Amino acid sequence: MQNSERVGTQSTAESVLSIRGLTKRFDALVALDDVSLTVGRGSITGLIGPNGAGKSTLFNTVVGDVKPDLGSIEFNGKPIQGYTPDKVFRCGLARTFQIPQPFPEMTVLDNLMLSAPSQLGEKFWAPWFLQRKIQRQESIHLQQAHEILEFTTLDKVAHLAAAHLSGGQQKLLELARVLMSKPDMIMLDEPAAGVNPSLTQLLIEKIHQLNRSGITFLIIEHNMDLVMKHCDRIVALANGRIIFDGTAVDAQASEELLDSYLGQPGVGI
Repeated sequence: MQNSERVGTQSTAESVLSIRGLTKRFDALVALDDVSLTVGRGSITGLIGPNGAGKSTLFNTVVGDVKPDLGSIEFNGKPIQGYTPDKVFRCGLARTFQIPQPFPEMTVLDNLMLSAPSQLGEKFWAPWFLQRKIQRQESIHLQQAHEILEFTTLDKVAHLAAAHLSGGQQKLLELARVLMSKPDMIMLDEPAAGVNPSLTQLLIEKIHQLNRSGITFLIIEHNMDLVMKHCDRIVALANGRIIFDGTAVDAQASEELLDSYLGQPGVGI
């Protein structure tokens, strides 16, 4: 990949997500300071940086949870800044959370069924006029949910309340829920945090399988071993600005990145 003259605007053959000049202030705090980056279609991009660097704010701004002060966001070539989170989701851009947010008392299967988009039964008059269409749609969603549960290895706990899952299983459930929308791109927020090594490896395998099927990933992660081994490209934030944009090999040779993040005690390559 070629680096452009400006850090954070690395070019790709085709970009699924394009961010230009994104700025977000919270009173005196500048959480995002003129951030520009692109995410290539079909790539796995890692987003790294110390706590408070602006990573979560970037995610929240892209998906519509936070309104930017300046800048533009395009997804699949269309502007999405100003969209509500549900509209962004319907466009094919999904995200998971660092702390999983399932409906704890609902079963794993019901969590997936509830995540299916554009459900006809949500319209209050639909049960009287669209009963057969609703039943057909629910049958399709149920089949899709079972396929996703098998793919994520959650089929054995499909009828268990989500609250009873382990931390790693809840991360898998987060992924399973967003897969119900058949997204073009998934933004993962620290998928390996609090997950045991075996489930982390399983999650990585599923990410690669989904990536090979055409889904693009942007991943916030503090596990540098995971990032360096499994991401095509690495973008680093510090104090709301992009300080690095390149490959894992380039990252290990970047003095600024090593000084500001990778060289910190407890953070290694």
